[in-house]
Parts: sequence; C-alpha cells; structure tokens
Amino acid sequence: MRPLLATIAGLIIFAGSHAQADDLVVLARTLHTSGSDGIIENAAIVIKDGKIDRVGVQGEIRLPDGVAVREAAVVLPGLIDMRTTLGLSGMYNVPADQDQDEVTGPTQAQLRALDSYNPREPLIDYVRSYGVTTVHATPGDLNLIAGQGSVFKTAGDSVGEAVLKPVASMVFNLGENPKMTYGARDQAPGTRMASAAMIRQALYDARHYADGDDEKVDLAKAALAKVVEGETPALFTVFREDDIATALRIAREFELDLWLNYVTEGYLMRDVLAESSAKIILGPTTLGPAGLQTYNATYENPALLHAAGIPLTFSTGHESYVPKEHILLFELGIAIANGYPADAAIRAATIEAAELLGLDERIGSIERGKDADLVMFDGDPFEYTSHVLGVVIDGREHRSDIR
Repeated sequence: MRPLLATIAGLIIFAGSHAQADDLVVLARTLHTSGSDGIIENAAIVIKDGKIDRVGVQGEIRLPDGVAVREAAVVLPGLIDMRTTLGLSGMYNVPADQDQDEVTGPTQAQLRALDSYNPREPLIDYVRSYGVTTVHATPGDLNLIAGQGSVFKTAGDSVGEAVLKPVASMVFNLGENPKMTYGARDQAPGTRMASAAMIRQALYDARHYADGDDEKVDLAKAALAKVVEGETPALFTVFREDDIATALRIAREFELDLWLNYVTEGYLMRDVLAESSAKIILGPTTLGPAGLQTYNATYENPALLHAAGIPLTFSTGHESYVPKEHILLFELGIAIANGYPADAAIRAATIEAAELLGLDERIGSIERGKDADLVMFDGDPFEYTSHVLGVVIDGREHRSDIR
C-alpha cells in the first residue's frame, strides 16, 4: 500500500468538481460494507462503469492494470440523509432560493419537491464534501400537508440526472410551525385540534376520491389517495410526545405507512414506539431547546431509542438560518458520543436508510452490482480530527469547491 500522505496529495490535486466515471480501485485499511460481507480489513474495491465490480481482501482478488488507485484508512458506503430541504432551500437565504414552503394555504399535497429541486445549489456540494451521496429532499415544515418528497443523488447537472425516486413520501407537519404560520393570520389551523382535524378531512376526501366518487381531476386528492392506499409513505414531522401520539392515531385510522421525523421526545414513549409499526427518522441530534416543542431535547435520544430495540435512520431537516444545513456526519458523531453504537450509526445512515426508501438494490452498501457510491476517510469517520479524502458517486470522484 502506498503511503497515505501521498494518496491525500493525489486526491487533492485532481482537477474539476468531478472526474469522469473511469474505472477505479479503492484500497481501505477498514471497509464497512453495510452488506453481507460486514467489515473487511485491508480491503480492495474494484469499480467498473460506475458500479461495484468486486469487493474483497487485498491479495485475494485480482486488481485491473492501468487503473487509478485511491487509498484510505476507512471507507463507508455513501451516507443517506433521510429528510432534508436541501436543493429547495438554498445557502443565500433570500426569496430567490427559498422554495421549500408554499404558504398560500395549509394543505399543499399536490406539490412535489421534484419541481423545486435545484441540482446546482451550492449547499449540495457542501454536504457531499462530508460524505452524503443521497438525499430525501422534501418540502418544509410550515404547512399541515407540505407536499411530496423526492430522492436525489448529490451529483448531476440536471434534475433528470440526479433523481432516483420522483415521489418517495408525503410530508405532514404537526406542532407549532403550522399554528404559527396560519394562526397569526387568523386562519386555521390555530390549534393542534384544528391541525389534526384538517389532516383527517383531507385524508377522508382522498379516500372518497380513490373510490371514484369525484370525476374531476384533483392533483392534491390524487396524491393523497396514494397515501391512503399505502403506495406513498406518510412522513409526519413531530417533536412533542402528544404530537407523536396524534400521528400514531391518524396512521391507525387510515392504515398509513407511517414515517415519524424529528421525534424529539421519542425517548419519553419508547414502549409505545416499539409496539408501533412506525419508522423513525430522527431529526438532527444537535437540535436544542428552542421553544416548548423542543424543550425536552436530549443528545441521548438515539441511544435510548436504540436500547429499546427501535430501528432508526437519521435526517438533517431544515434550518431557516445560515449556514442552512446540519451535517449528517457530525449529527451521527454526536449521537455516538452520547451512547449510540458506531456500527448502528453506519448502518442507519447507509443500508437501513436505503431499505426504507426502497432503493437498497442500488445504494446503501458496497456490494457487487450496486452503484459505486462511497466516502473515503483518513481516520475514524466520527472523530473530529479526521477528514474526508474523497467521495465517489456512480464511480465519479468529487471534491468540494466550497471547503
């Protein structure tokens, strides 16, 4: 193996924001495959035509001649952010790059993240430089029914190149944000009661629409019909224990495929969550007390939920202030520092996220035939002094133009 410092220098000097998808070999002292091979020491990954061609122990698999070689201390599959407004909400934080919330009415089921996503948003380059290769990008938190989320790779010059799944979820928001947005205008919802009632009414209307009771085409009802039919997951933004309970009641009433996001007070109702079929997508671990609905936030939430046997994935959500983005890698590190196992964190942000999105045949692990999405580190990925050496998406190497 070549000296690591020489490899770092080689990675720094390659030109452009990304190279072509040439064949590539990546050598790792430690490889976390997130697949059936588990962890491989002194590993080799052969990438061909943008896909993983071979994975194994160095010296036990044949490496192609004349192919670029990269070396790293640790290699992980590309990280997956399970809910963010990245690409809809931009780094300049001005009206021109804020397209995540359509606040002309509290129910906006007809909207799609796909139609607001900007693949050239500079923040995409920023989060990619910290190892995120796939994002579930959604509308924001201000509407009761915010619209439909989509899944994108953090590479590609057009939406068509970046998109993996045009519709991956329908976003519902409980708690203070819709109340503050519309209550201040003397519009409903001004209370949590109204929030729940308006969501239930929209779902009942969609059920009737799905039964063919309305011949007129209605984009919102058509989109919600897929939710009540179980085709589109219902992602509920919830912070407080009572809001989590409301989401669970609505999901039972309409037999929804329920995803719970943020779940700040989830540790207060671990038994209830463990018995439910809801999938938990934690919000930023570093989310602190910023009002009554996050007053009980704790860094130990991931560890407490994990200890109760509750599967988790992670998201960075939305921030309305600059720098706009939490960094998924750092959020995982804080969770680990507060008792969440590192191996669980890696799986949660890779293969388990891919499985939840229904994309595990393509992404989420380093296995033969899958997309060549991976991130290379010069040390422990969750140690503050470690660095990302390079990111590979579909076999193409990337470096940041921001950092």
